[in-house]
Amino acid sequence: MVVEVDGDARLLEEVRAPASVSARRLDRFSHADAVALGQAALGLAERRGLPVVVRVTRGEQVVFHAAREGTTAEHDDWVRRKINSARRHEIPTLELVLRQRVSGRVADWLDPREFAVAGGAVPVVVAGGIAGVIAVSGLVGSVRDDHDLAMAALRAFRDADADAGTGAASASAEVGG
Repeated sequence: MVVEVDGDARLLEEVRAPASVSARRLDRFSHADAVALGQAALGLAERRGLPVVVRVTRGEQVVFHAAREGTTAEHDDWVRRKINSARRHEIPTLELVLRQRVSGRVADWLDPREFAVAGGAVPVVVAGGIAGVIAVSGLVGSVRDDHDLAMAALRAFRDADADAGTGAASASAEVGG
């Protein structure tokens, strides 16, 4: 496989950018918030006609799961393994993929039956800790497509929450660490 290190390094910077990190931070993450986040992702997928599986966890519990036409049980397993990777490393799985590609080192210590090194799982952070994860599987156009849908859902959820004034979306425009 030919790896475009410069393009991967630029994408890695984008994934680590303060705006991306900030989009993953919420003031709270309830069961209702997890469902609303999953529905936001499902709605985007429906409007775009995308064949994806969407799963949202709160802690260890699966709170939302939906599989669109064109997906299989294999996609269910991919979201499970992506979520395991995001939890273990406390970063979006796209960042894990890109770190490997840029460094040239493979995370061969991860059991592939339990962990997936593939973009599409994004941790939801509350008070500096992982409160849950949104994961998407099914888009094969590029390494970032599943990730981009998950991030778009997070932004849509935050925007809807801010408009409703219910408080899950972080009120601060905090950037950095």
